Amino acid sequence: MDAPILMLIDDEFGVRESIKMVFGKQYRLLEADSVEAAMPMVQEARPDVILLDMMMPRTDGLEMLQRIKEIHVGCEVIILTGVNSQQLAEKAKEFGACDFIGKPFDIIDLREKVARAFELVAKQAPSSTPTS
Repeated sequence: MDAPILMLIDDEFGVRESIKMVFGKQYRLLEADSVEAAMPMVQEARPDVILLDMMMPRTDGLEMLQRIKEIHVGCEVIILTGVNSQQLAEKAKEFGACDFIGKPFDIIDLREKVARAFELVAKQAPSSTPTS
């Protein structure tokens, strides 16, 4: 069985490197530094969980979240942002995000939220046991 896929979409190199150090051995990790690079990867690789930066060049995270959910409904998206606002968190959930993490992030909190997102994906997956 293939490792679950975690995708990171963030234009900050340091954030991507930190997350790779935390999750690189646990999941198959894909990364993109722009919307243009990310969307074909989302469509082709069908990641299970996506960590999405809210403030990306040329688009905002909510617009990108909406596009991701249109092409890959089954993935769970966690928003990463330096703008830690309850209003933004609520808006992200309305657009389909399963969670929200402020930057700088706490590694324990990040691990817990990513694990919870993978649990949500597993619950949605169709059972492989035949029913008779």
